[in-house]
Amino acid sequence: MKKSLIYLLLAIIIISCGKTRPLHIGSKDFTEQFILAEMIAQLIENEKIVVKRSFPYGDTFSLLEAIKHGDLDIYVEYNGTGLIMLGQPPVNNGDEAFKKVKKLFKPLGLEWLDRIGFANNYVLLMRRDRALALKISKISDLANITNNIKLAVEPEFITRPLDGLSALQRHYGLNRMLPVIENNNKSVIYQALMDGKVDIAEGFSTEGRIEDFGLTVLEDDLEFFPVYQPSPLVRTSTLERYPKLRPILKKLAGLIDTTSMRQMNREVELEGQDYQVVARDFLISHQLIKQKAKAIKSEELTIVSDLSNDVSGSISKALRAVRKTFPGRRVNILQTANPLEAIQTGEARLGILSAEAFFTLTDEFLPLSNESIEAVGVISNRMAHIVTLQDSNINTIMDIKKVGVGAENGASARSAEMIFTSLGLLNKIKLIYNDNLSVQQQALIDNKLDALFLMVPTGHEKLVVMMNQGIFKLLSLTDWKSGNNLIRFPFFRLARIPINTYEQQSILIETVSTQMVLAGPTPIDTIIGDRGPATVISANVHPLSDSLVLQLNKELTTGEKLDPAIPSADILNKQMKPLSSPLNPSKIESIFNFLIILAIVFFFFLFIRKDKIDLHT
Repeated sequence: MKKSLIYLLLAIIIISCGKTRPLHIGSKDFTEQFILAEMIAQLIENEKIVVKRSFPYGDTFSLLEAIKHGDLDIYVEYNGTGLIMLGQPPVNNGDEAFKKVKKLFKPLGLEWLDRIGFANNYVLLMRRDRALALKISKISDLANITNNIKLAVEPEFITRPLDGLSALQRHYGLNRMLPVIENNNKSVIYQALMDGKVDIAEGFSTEGRIEDFGLTVLEDDLEFFPVYQPSPLVRTSTLERYPKLRPILKKLAGLIDTTSMRQMNREVELEGQDYQVVARDFLISHQLIKQKAKAIKSEELTIVSDLSNDVSGSISKALRAVRKTFPGRRVNILQTANPLEAIQTGEARLGILSAEAFFTLTDEFLPLSNESIEAVGVISNRMAHIVTLQDSNINTIMDIKKVGVGAENGASARSAEMIFTSLGLLNKIKLIYNDNLSVQQQALIDNKLDALFLMVPTGHEKLVVMMNQGIFKLLSLTDWKSGNNLIRFPFFRLARIPINTYEQQSILIETVSTQMVLAGPTPIDTIIGDRGPATVISANVHPLSDSLVLQLNKELTTGEKLDPAIPSADILNKQMKPLSSPLNPSKIESIFNFLIILAIVFFFFLFIRKDKIDLHT
């Protein structure tokens, strides 16, 4: 009888232990997986079920093996991936793919629950300016590139048998697509793309960096990539062990769309938010769990930019540098017609400006330097582009009567005012201001304007689109090096736009350029004296510390130092004082110094010898 009781107690203990074993949740090694797995974990914990997290557990292969053998209970998988892992051909229809994986995985003791709502498909990405320049909008266009196509990918993409790199190359005939960067860190992949080290990057359609960096997603025009819709993949035995699990996870069915997922990824990857907090906030906002404590959001930091700046160019470079310098901060971009004003009023902490923004035209010969702002690092260069119609009678700037210069106080307008003033043309040419480039472009086509003056980097995406129409031409700015223009406005440097930079541009274009820099407010204590209204700044302004200036300058390094004509941060101007004499003096100086040392040694010897004599006496 006692033995029976003991066996019964042991059985109860074993059964109880089996039921209380933590429910093991795994994930793959990227942000979206962390967020989705964390949502599942928090929903389950909200029902008082103990959870064990393995974020990340491993790649697709290791996760599938782990859940098949009972080492994991749940992880989020994509229906397209599920088919590929079982050797099935890719399927582009989401419903069909879901039906197939449910059927194929059931004999493995695994069940696909309802889809979460969005699709996260593989995509190939290009910088927008490069895609426009090469006229590439779809993957099949890459076959027209004669040189090797440099690619940045995750290692798993190379090894995937049916939807990976080798299969993609065969499907599209892209044997010259070569992976030159392989890294699991998505930041490294995107950095390589933005820095121009590669032509193409492999990514996922829900990644926040796509919109943030203004990238072009190449159309999968031959429908190579299967659909990838996520669902909780659960062991059948786990669902039997936890009857409440199915209705718990059904709360996520169809809940998350692509926009929401991309925003959550962005908050984690680009704004430094904790994925656990992001997952919790989403569940709270949809009333799936209760809020226990108010989440603390990181402080926002705003970068202001001219309306003409490219998202994929200068803005993305500034964003990357600022995020590395201010980790964990939410960084926003504000595009406005007058970025200088936004810095001076404290609306923005930093700004993307070019050289002309640091100076103001006055009645004096030289422009007034605006010392309320200071440059901290070089982003790029802008060049003056004077655009007119191919079939017009406008062949030099002397023929121009009306010119569109963009937004008032913008980089193009300020540069045009200074350049035409110095050339003595400001009273002869009427400047037309409008912050909508499309409107001014149409006015040029309708002969309401003679030309457009654009102060933008070469290859600027809107300018490329305009020039690709084949109805515009560029005029040279040939008279700038004559007279006193270079003395009056030294920050406008002589430059040339190479042949074939734009469609049907068969000649070299003489022009001027300015540096485009990241700038911030000057510390009040370094502004000495009364420098006029240009130096008035708001009390809301927070200048950068020397350490932050140095870090930003390091992150922005382009191999080019700040133009000496541009006011820059004091810490960047400080140089080590030169020694009064060189480290390697002349031979005569060396001999003279040696004799002096010998004399000192001799006198010291005599002094010691005298002391010894005195002691003996």
